[in-house]
Amino acid sequence: MGIKKLFAFHCFLAISLLSFAQKGTIKGLVTDTKTKEALVGATIMLEGTTIGTITDFDGNYLISNIPPGTYNVRCSFISYEMQSRSAVKIDANQELTFNFELGESTVEIGGVEVVAKINRQSEAMLLIEQKNSVLATQAVGAQEISRKGASDAEGAVTKVSGISKQDGVKNVFVRGLGDRFNTTSLNGFPVPSEDPEYKNISLDFFSSDMIQSVGVSKVFNAEISGDVGGAQINILSKELSGEKEFAASISSGMNTRTLGADFLKTDGVNGFGYASKKSGSTNLQQYIFANSLEPDKQNTLVNQSVSVSGGKKYRIGANKNPLHFFLLGQFDTDYSFVEGQVRNTTTTGTIFQDQQFNKSSINASHLLMANLDYRSKKGEFAYNGLYIHTSDQAVGNYHGRNSVFEDAVDFQGFLRRQQVNDNSLLVNQLSWKQQLKKNWNLELGSALNRVKGNEPDRRINYLSAEENGNFHLTKGTGRQQRYFSALSETDLNLKAGLVHHLKQDEENVSALRFGYNGRLVQRNFEATEYDQQVVTQPSISLANLSLDSFFNQQNLENNKFILDRNQDEYSVDKFINSGYGELTWQFSKQFIAVGGLRAEQINMTVDYNVNRGGTQGKSEINELYILPDVNLKYNFNEKTSLRVGASRTYTLPQAKEISPFRYIDVSFKSQGNPDLKSSINYNFDLKLDYYLSNDELFSVSGFYKYIQNPISRVEKASAGGFLTYDNIADHSMVEGVELEVRKNIFKQTSSETDSENKLSFGLNASYILTKVKLEDADFTNNESDLEGAAPLIINADLSHTIQKKEFSLTNSLVFSYFSDRVYTIGTQGYQDIVEKGIPTLDFISSAKINKHWGIGFKARNLLDPAIELSRKPNAEGAAPIILNRYKKGISMSLSLQYKF
Repeated sequence: MGIKKLFAFHCFLAISLLSFAQKGTIKGLVTDTKTKEALVGATIMLEGTTIGTITDFDGNYLISNIPPGTYNVRCSFISYEMQSRSAVKIDANQELTFNFELGESTVEIGGVEVVAKINRQSEAMLLIEQKNSVLATQAVGAQEISRKGASDAEGAVTKVSGISKQDGVKNVFVRGLGDRFNTTSLNGFPVPSEDPEYKNISLDFFSSDMIQSVGVSKVFNAEISGDVGGAQINILSKELSGEKEFAASISSGMNTRTLGADFLKTDGVNGFGYASKKSGSTNLQQYIFANSLEPDKQNTLVNQSVSVSGGKKYRIGANKNPLHFFLLGQFDTDYSFVEGQVRNTTTTGTIFQDQQFNKSSINASHLLMANLDYRSKKGEFAYNGLYIHTSDQAVGNYHGRNSVFEDAVDFQGFLRRQQVNDNSLLVNQLSWKQQLKKNWNLELGSALNRVKGNEPDRRINYLSAEENGNFHLTKGTGRQQRYFSALSETDLNLKAGLVHHLKQDEENVSALRFGYNGRLVQRNFEATEYDQQVVTQPSISLANLSLDSFFNQQNLENNKFILDRNQDEYSVDKFINSGYGELTWQFSKQFIAVGGLRAEQINMTVDYNVNRGGTQGKSEINELYILPDVNLKYNFNEKTSLRVGASRTYTLPQAKEISPFRYIDVSFKSQGNPDLKSSINYNFDLKLDYYLSNDELFSVSGFYKYIQNPISRVEKASAGGFLTYDNIADHSMVEGVELEVRKNIFKQTSSETDSENKLSFGLNASYILTKVKLEDADFTNNESDLEGAAPLIINADLSHTIQKKEFSLTNSLVFSYFSDRVYTIGTQGYQDIVEKGIPTLDFISSAKINKHWGIGFKARNLLDPAIELSRKPNAEGAAPIILNRYKKGISMSLSLQYKF
């Protein structure tokens, strides 16, 4: 470097340092006037600028690098009166301290969709939590859920980087890993699945009205369950904010595909969505069924939602300790209608099923939630109760060619499938946190969950085509069927934890943790199949189809059909005992390390008698897993942090995956594999966060997973398509990069007019590689991606908010995309089934008219892309074979809210 350049560089450096040194600092503490408790997440802004911050978990705030000048300093917090300090003069190198004591307000400041939010529901507060955490965590709060129009927990988590949803499949894929690799919890307690086909409860059970936030942990430590490889998803239920509240909302809407549709509703479900569960008789000479085989025509296809919530805070005892009570009730009904194509092929690519279909579906859900929280200086007691009921009823009509129509003209025929799934979940949770001594804290908790999953009276009827245009009932096992299944599960969870803070300094987080988790699960599943073997085959016109006129007591007595009854059943007993220890050590303000060890003893037994008594036996898993983890965090400065994580976890085969129970759908059958082995996962993560401001972020992550004995769904060569589960290789690897950006394009605030004008942009994108070498000779190809792993996932949103006094308006465009991904891995000549990648675009608008009234509008799936499954061709260069294709339509709704 030349003398002139060196001199210029030093001048520039000196000017920069001088400029930096001439800036001032404001700091302080924000507390409640009455209780003197710290207020976490209060906002402190320099009016007329974009300079500001929010308080940390101790109520402290710090605003540095303030240019010299005179400012109005404003402090605000939800449910509290705003305070400000006027004409504050800040000189160069000056540090000022301003403490604020806020009193509670009678006027709420909040969003439209999610009322009475506590501050932890805000996007800024969750960023603070993410910033302070040693582990790399992400969360979606009620504020973001409202802004992006997510209606439930499933919609919320799909806004997180690396997470996508597979249509027609419950739950989500995290970093290319599906249901079996993830865990779901509610307020930190595990929640069982309502469906025997899945490990995790369907996330669309949890509506946005009950959610405070949804946390996603893709990096693991000793305190969480070891049966995880993708993510732990934890739903925090909503609580009371402020002294009291009462709010109500209604919404109404429609899906464009239902307009003018010949919509059918199955018999046996009342107007509130509760299904009749009465089964048939054990006496096979009696034809006694509660429901008709004839669906009803439905004309009113308006989606509806009603929600009511309320709560109150009481002051208890001489110390006036707060007792919060909050209650929420909700009822929803949604209609959908799809038309499309369903196909299936042999291993050589010959199409043996080619049908056009239409499907009418009604979803109804009920939710009742009650929360009770009592706090004192020494401890906190909380009760969370939740009842959720959902029913899905569908009538599907399938026309066309299928090999099951053996006695038909050119294998042509008609299938009507009527299905109802009626599920309920009852949750009771108790937790207690107590300060034993100054540096010792005790945490105790228990949860009792009861699940009922019913599929009452699935009605399947095949009709074969005749040359004259009429049809007759198809003969054969399973061609005329009524099917009843019932799952019941009791899930008891216990936990105890002891925390010892190793340093007297409140800013030092060094601590030692010990704990125990116990989980006892008892599940019983029973399925009863009534097979109606046709003897005579009268000619039937579809225009005047009346199945009840044939399947009745008189025709049974006249031997026109024969009634047969078979039962399948299996039971699961699972007992998990876990103990853990973890050390958090803060070496300096910049560097924190966490090391932990978890031991889990698994004892699981599955007893089964399935497939018409043809398969009986027992599957057992008795394993002890030792699971170490290390997580490191280094703060380069106040805005930039680097996190590194490494852990060992496992993936346990689920009950339905190791029970050879056979489930039959329209175009496939699925069956468990008793020989499955557990997977062992080695997880490595690296994450760099840069916080541009209190609500802006740039983040980049890299991850790598080494999975021994990976489990995946595979397709076996058999008539009708046969799906099962297998350890597909000795090992597989998952690696990828995630990017997240939250940026304000502009943000203008004014204290004089109490207004804000803000345009913000959000983006997260993931690139994931999951290639696995398939060593078994049964696999059609030598390598494949993992089931459900989309290489590219993109989520983006653009939101504009304008607020003036009590009025506010927010408009958001929300975009999502995932690329093509493997749906099922092919074996024995079958090529892989691939799900086509699709883009989705939603528009969300919400307005707060005044302190009482609010309105909202949602338009979802505006692009209405085709949902498509296809099988890769056998011949190179040939076109894929479309197996399933349909469109979901555009859904629109209008909502009205009132807050008392």
